[in-house]
Amino acid sequence: MTPIFDRRGAVVSWLEDGVIYNLAGRAAAFFDDENVVSYRGRHLGVLDAGLFRDHRGGVVAFLEGAHGGPILPITQIPPIPPIPSIPPIPPIPPIPPIPAIPSLGWSSMSWDAFLAG
Repeated sequence: MTPIFDRRGAVVSWLEDGVIYNLAGRAAAFFDDENVVSYRGRHLGVLDAGLFRDHRGGVVAFLEGAHGGPILPITQIPPIPPIPSIPPIPPIPPIPPIPAIPSLGWSSMSWDAFLAG
């Protein structure tokens, strides 16, 4: 599993096979191309160059090696990943909104708010 980091460099979720898992290993969202979609069928944002961006283009979280956004913090050593749950069947993804212009700054949105849609 690949760790997902927030603006402080803390692990906030895990990524595996196109599915985003919370810290407990429960499936929270999935990818439809570069679009991040919740299992309730809501478009949450995009993954661009390793950066998770909200609908305004701000960076909410990142993967190791991300580039093209704000200065990234030093990441914490990730904990042992959880055993992932079996993800639910994904809904039909919504038509994504017109993407925002990517920002060089952090979003004011927290990772939990991002996943809540």
